[in-house]
Amino acid sequence: MAGLVLGAAAPAVGARAQSIARGPAAPKAAHCMPTHSGLKANPLAMARDRVATLGDKVHASLAVAGGSGKGTRSVATMMPIGVPRVPYKTPNENSWQWVDIWNCLYRERIVWVGQTIDEELGNQLVATMLYLDSIEKGGKDIYLYINTEGGEVVPTMAILDTMGHVKSDVGCVGFGSARAMGGMLLANGAKGKRAALPNTCIMLHHPAGVARGSASDIHNEGKELLKIRAKINNMVSRATGQPVEKVHEDIRRDFHLTAEQALDYGIVDKVLYKRRGPR
Repeated sequence: MAGLVLGAAAPAVGARAQSIARGPAAPKAAHCMPTHSGLKANPLAMARDRVATLGDKVHASLAVAGGSGKGTRSVATMMPIGVPRVPYKTPNENSWQWVDIWNCLYRERIVWVGQTIDEELGNQLVATMLYLDSIEKGGKDIYLYINTEGGEVVPTMAILDTMGHVKSDVGCVGFGSARAMGGMLLANGAKGKRAALPNTCIMLHHPAGVARGSASDIHNEGKELLKIRAKINNMVSRATGQPVEKVHEDIRRDFHLTAEQALDYGIVDKVLYKRRGPR
């Protein structure tokens, strides 16, 4: 008797599946079998009837945006390994797209300094700050999140000049490590908008150089290095409020500070601790 019922139900299920599918449907009556006579339905059939989640809607939107505007049945691939990507909905548009996490942060006016500062990174940071300043006429703040062991002096000076040039205030948040030129960036952020996380390692020191060649070249290189040292002393003194003579003595060698010590010295204006909610 059970065999007669199952045989009668199979064509109806197969006909429904064929009307939904766009291509020719393979015979899957056994997989779409309803539950009766002690038999269990296949979990694949149950998964097709589940409620669509936000992820499903994002994948569907990405599939539409990737084609000619028409819906497709292509399956969205997993997020690639490497730079983290997140689904982002463009303002005033009804579509989602995968964008890297740095792009999302840029749109929130957060600029990441997470590697050694060289000419390439310096140019990228300068261009990013100029662009963000141009699109926000109200002067909304830009924030540099700094986690770097330092880098070259000239690209850092270009970044500092740009921070002073743009109309928007450029705040700085140190985390992880803000050493050498990273500490310079942190100290020269907008007053009142410089912060560090509790376990941040902060360090300042004088620049170092290696001179080779003739005696005249070495002499000229030494004079230029002394000029840069004096400039850094003045910039740190102006940013922290410490006397130039004290700054000169403190940062002759690597001058390491904790976040609390940097607060007392005037490098940062606050230390960011975890917010505690109401008990």
